[in-house]
Amino acid sequence: SKRTLSLGFPSLIGELASGIVIMVFNMIILDLKGNIGIAAYGVVSNLSFIVMSIFIGLADGLQPLVSREHGKRNKKNVNRLLSYALVSSLLLSVVIYIIIYTNADSITLLFNSEKNMNLQAIASQGLKAYFLATPFLALNIVISTFFTSTERAIPAFVISMLRGVVIILPAAFLMSNLFAMVGVWLSFPVTELIVAIIALVFYYYQKKTKGRY
Repeated sequence: SKRTLSLGFPSLIGELASGIVIMVFNMIILDLKGNIGIAAYGVVSNLSFIVMSIFIGLADGLQPLVSREHGKRNKKNVNRLLSYALVSSLLLSVVIYIIIYTNADSITLLFNSEKNMNLQAIASQGLKAYFLATPFLALNIVISTFFTSTERAIPAFVISMLRGVVIILPAAFLMSNLFAMVGVWLSFPVTELIVAIIALVFYYYQKKTKGRY
């Protein structure tokens, strides 16, 4: 049905947008740092897929539980489940970032068998800056899944579009022009932070003005 398709559309946008973002980042980084920069981005993006998969897994575990309670119109349990998921994901994100930050050099060495010092420096810096996004990434994935689980396709779609294309691409171009490679790395956490604020506004606005969770 159209309703079912609309609820699945945000996930489709997210998958399609990831390829576009990788291509654009590669173009920007190639211009700034050449092939060494591309290799450094490969280190960061590979780890990013792993981190995102962790939070997607947590959100996927949340989805059937929220959908069941939503179907029963049990608002209290829906809100409780969301709270559990948000707290768990945020605590996990802090642990993940600490691990990445303190082991950035060691992680880079796993991909840097030739021990290229330039690659080592760029990738280590990238890991520490790029994954500042981890708490906001966790929140955005959980909130987007929550909206889908409670049959609110529009907020979920908006979050996916903002994260996947609308904010991340202009941010990457703007910040790379202003701050070079540091700007490239920071464009991701800046995007996720902005989207996290918007996602929370969506949630609290609907809860307050419409009496919905």
